[in-house]
Amino acid sequence: MFSIKVDVPSELSIPLSVLGYNSEKLTEEMKHLLSVSLFKQNILSLGQAALLSDLHLWDFIRLLNKHGIPIAECDENDITHEIKTVEALLNEDTVSN
Repeated sequence: MFSIKVDVPSELSIPLSVLGYNSEKLTEEMKHLLSVSLFKQNILSLGQAALLSDLHLWDFIRLLNKHGIPIAECDENDITHEIKTVEALLNEDTVSN
């Protein structure tokens, strides 16, 4: 594991502390935002981003939802292909019974 250090200007310490931010909370939020960003850019997978964020997978999915980021990108062709695959599998199952 490696660490990243971020220096916060001293003049921000009071406004941040008034809002409830200490070094632990800032570190947590930075991990969350970095994980969301790296996932959105397709740099990390869903599981990798959840691991970086120190969140359970479902909690990370909720975090993505909070930021309006879908966990999967599908276009109309993808959906049409999936529907045809399901229909073919259902027809195959019906024929075998």
